[in-house]
Amino acid sequence: MPAASPAAMKEEMLWRGTPSAKILIGQILAIVAVMIIIPLITHFIAMNISDLEASARAVSIGWWITAIIVFAQLVWLFIALARLRSTMYTISNQRVMIERGILSKTLGEIDLRYVDDTQFFQSMSSRLLGIGNVTIVSSDKTTPVFVLQGVNDPRSVRELIRTQAYQVSQRQIFTRPT
Repeated sequence: MPAASPAAMKEEMLWRGTPSAKILIGQILAIVAVMIIIPLITHFIAMNISDLEASARAVSIGWWITAIIVFAQLVWLFIALARLRSTMYTISNQRVMIERGILSKTLGEIDLRYVDDTQFFQSMSSRLLGIGNVTIVSSDKTTPVFVLQGVNDPRSVRELIRTQAYQVSQRQIFTRPT
C-alpha cells in the first residue's frame, strides 16, 4: 500500500500561542521611572525657589506633567496589550499562520514546504524573561520573511517549525539539537 502524500495528510495544529505580555515590561518600567523621576526633579527645583507660592506652583506643575505623561503611556500600554492579545500564531503540520487585528483581522501564512531557514533571537533581557523572536525565511513570494515576536521558549518553537518543514518537504529529519 503506497504511503499517503504530504498533501493528502490531514492538517493538525501542533502549537498555538500569542506574543508574551512580558515584552511590555520595558514600557511598564518607563511608567514607573516617570512617576519617580519627574516628581523628584520638580521637588528639587522647588527647593531652590525662595518664593513659597512659586515653589508650590512648580511642584503642582510637576505633578500635572507626570500625570499627563503617565496617562499617555498607560493608553499606549493598553493599546499594545490589546494588539498582543489579538495576535495569534499557529503552527500546524502544513503551515505557519499569523492572525492579527483588533477590529479587522488579517491572516498571513507560510506553507511549510517553502520554508528555507529558521532562526531565533533573544536579547539579554529577553533571555532573562524566557521569550524571543522566531524568524522564518521562505521562498514564499508574498511573505519571504515571517517573524513570530515575543514567543515563550523560542528555541523549541523554531525547532518545531524546522522539523515540520523537513517532514513536509520529505527531506531527511535531523534529530540533533540546535
